[in-house]
Amino acid sequence: MFFVVDKPRLQRIISIAREDRSRRKDAETPFLRLKAENTKLTISGGGCVTATFPATIYQPGELFIRTTKFRRLVRSFKNEKFLTFHVAEDGLHFGDVLMPFEGSDMVLYPNPADAPEMWPPPPPEAEQIPERKPPTLFDMD
Repeated sequence: MFFVVDKPRLQRIISIAREDRSRRKDAETPFLRLKAENTKLTISGGGCVTATFPATIYQPGELFIRTTKFRRLVRSFKNEKFLTFHVAEDGLHFGDVLMPFEGSDMVLYPNPADAPEMWPPPPPEAEQIPERKPPTLFDMD
């Protein structure tokens, strides 16, 4: 996954789409979904708000990352008009920063068609097992 995006627009879109506005600092806050495909970047914060805007996409992909961590990373680059993101096998390359996948709460799907709508994906529904009737001496249906 490799794309270049306008930093002020990215920050505005994240502030609209994010779902982690609570003051709680637990690990159950939703992941930010970044989907780079064709000439558009789609951002959603795990809920119903999704924003799509133009970006220069060199390599498609879909990245799930903690929202607060990503916002801090974007804010750390001052006086930059455009930002370049490159997600490779070793992690997220962002300017001079490398965030490895181990311990950084990131998940990459190189093919966006294979990615779920949110991370972590909802658990599968339980199998429907018919209710068992208690045994009787005479079967009266």
